[in-house]
Amino acid sequence: MRALWLLIRLRLLDTLRSPSSTGFVFLFPIVLLVVVGVVFMNGHPFERRTLILVDTRGAAATPSPGDIRAGLAGYDELFFDSEEQLDAAHGKLASRMASAVLVLSDSESKLLVGPRERLFGDGLARALEPKLGGLPRVEVQALPRFGYVHYLFPGLLTFSVLLSGLFGMGYVMVSYRQSLFLKKLATTPLNKASFVLAQIFSRSVLVLGQNALLLAVGHFGFGLPLGLSQVGWLTLVASLGLLTFMGLGFVLACVIRTEELMMDIISSINVPIVFLSELFFPLAVMPRPLAVVGGLLPSTQMVRLCREVLLHGQVDPQTLVPGLGVLLIWTAATFGLSLWVFRWQR
Repeated sequence: MRALWLLIRLRLLDTLRSPSSTGFVFLFPIVLLVVVGVVFMNGHPFERRTLILVDTRGAAATPSPGDIRAGLAGYDELFFDSEEQLDAAHGKLASRMASAVLVLSDSESKLLVGPRERLFGDGLARALEPKLGGLPRVEVQALPRFGYVHYLFPGLLTFSVLLSGLFGMGYVMVSYRQSLFLKKLATTPLNKASFVLAQIFSRSVLVLGQNALLLAVGHFGFGLPLGLSQVGWLTLVASLGLLTFMGLGFVLACVIRTEELMMDIISSINVPIVFLSELFFPLAVMPRPLAVVGGLLPSTQMVRLCREVLLHGQVDPQTLVPGLGVLLIWTAATFGLSLWVFRWQR
């Protein structure tokens, strides 16, 4: 029994003497609670219903989309969005990104809803009647069974790439340092750039294989719409995303000395990334400051690019290049910083 208590005491002291372990045990749950409290302080995002407005009329037609929004301003549970093309709006309805689509046309207005939103659609149509000057026709649309899975898929793809990048570069580099492998490499003619490129290419092969498997399961198992052009764009997005997250992992590895601390740091930053990267719900339904911060994250850019390609069928370079440019900037910044501070023997 004495030996048991001695081992318990030693284990407790070992944990409490480590700032990283103590912080992860006592501070991380508090940080998690604060993040969750701020994100969901006005209720969970699914309490709000999104109405998409599609106006196919002329520019001077009345009521305008702005008039319709103003007429429904008293309904706090409604969030408004707009699309120029009906196909894009229907894609959001199919992926459960929207609860209803209001199509404004010269002949008649109609309200598109899913099979499980008929009651909501009837109530919304009555609320719209005074502004439209008549009751819009409610049409129940047949939606794909795995629509919300399609919405989640880009987030799952991004999260898998993120973990592979952070662990594949960050954790491995710290492990190399602790095992003195980097110190041994310093005695060879190998330069830093060659060493980093070897890490990038080896990890890229594994992650691209992982992505191919995910896409295959998503397509054949869950009806994810995929064409050759979409696969090509997704591969490019995933590659840039991986480079970005490997760069972030490399930066962390340059300042963190132990595997345990690296594991704690990566686990800690995963939580806000999950909430702030549109993995499960759009940033528009979150408090404004958090939405601004989330919009700057490379993970958010990757999720948005993947959704444009998968859900909206967008393969136009002019639409995708801005988001790819943001990822390129993140990649250049993180690898530039890491190569500047990296030392073989530190």
